[in-house]
Amino acid sequence: MRVAHVTATFPPYLGGAGTVAFHHAEGLARRGHDVEVFTARSAGAPPASAATVHRLEPAWRTGNAPVLPALAGLREFDVVHLHHPFIFGTELLLAGRLRARPPLVVSYHNELIGEGRRRALFTGWEATWGRVLLRVARRILVVSDAHAATVPGLSRIARADPGKLSELPNGVDLDAFRPGGDEAGIRARHGIPADATVVAFVSALDRAHYLKRPELALAALAAARDPGLHLLVVGGGEWLGRLRARAAAAGLGGRTTFVGAMSHAELPDLLRAADALLVTSDRESFGIVLIEGMACGLPTVSTDPPGVLAVVREGTTGLLAQTGDAHALGAALDRLAGAPELRVALGSAGRARCERRYGWAQIVDRLEAVYAELGECSPTLDGSP
Repeated sequence: MRVAHVTATFPPYLGGAGTVAFHHAEGLARRGHDVEVFTARSAGAPPASAATVHRLEPAWRTGNAPVLPALAGLREFDVVHLHHPFIFGTELLLAGRLRARPPLVVSYHNELIGEGRRRALFTGWEATWGRVLLRVARRILVVSDAHAATVPGLSRIARADPGKLSELPNGVDLDAFRPGGDEAGIRARHGIPADATVVAFVSALDRAHYLKRPELALAALAAARDPGLHLLVVGGGEWLGRLRARAAAAGLGGRTTFVGAMSHAELPDLLRAADALLVTSDRESFGIVLIEGMACGLPTVSTDPPGVLAVVREGTTGLLAQTGDAHALGAALDRLAGAPELRVALGSAGRARCERRYGWAQIVDRLEAVYAELGECSPTLDGSP
């Protein structure tokens, strides 16, 4: 099949939607499909891929919303696969469908939610363009049914046309993300004490990811009582400077290491340098970093939005705290810091869960099956009923 994947972000940018788009495209291309990725040009070189990656120069952009006029002309494909959300990309794809209609598949990574003035803008966009997109799409892939049930547009479709929705979790490279020690010497490189209990927090530190709540990770460290806990913050963005200042002002400067922006290829070494993974999000549709940490054999400490509950098993693969509760997160960190045997047990169970459910080969199997179903429903693959 000839497949186009369309995404606003793409590696080396550290973000879930772009990472998933890369692995979808890579897995399909290695199975003999003709796969092309359409994304915006950005800093850094993308990883090598068996797919063809078009890094297009935006006509204009704001944040992670580039205007790529070429998206209106994607017609010579059997399937066009959009990774949502993509402001401007969605509009251009829908405009192009006025003249040509290959089946449209949408991976619904998350709804658009903004803070301040952006909240009303994003709410309006989801109520208009987002609603049209869900109506036009032939298949909508949700990363967890639990999260989909909290999104009004998706829950309406689930009631009216349940066959239009399919659960397709995020995946993890089980070879790259594997258990092991600090083989790359991350602790020594950054001056982290050898006897510290290191907790990794991974996120782009920018306004597009404000729901990841990096300031809550600092508050959780401050609330914990164990002085041996050390926070390893992986990610860069416009908030990096102010978070460093916040850590210093809270007296956490000596117990917090900010490594800055890292490529996805460097992430496994950073996770293996840690003893646990901390996720402090207010909302998560799934949380790809959860399974990356679990695949590395790390126990997780996380808040409890529905997407996290679809992945983490409380007391089996990780510990949960109520969303926004720094003291409960700190208490969970203390519990792990004082119980190395519990860390090992939770981490081993997390790795086993990833092997059963989240390997990319399994995910691409399911994606191929979705494409095949579309072909059976529409033999000409021209998008007509």
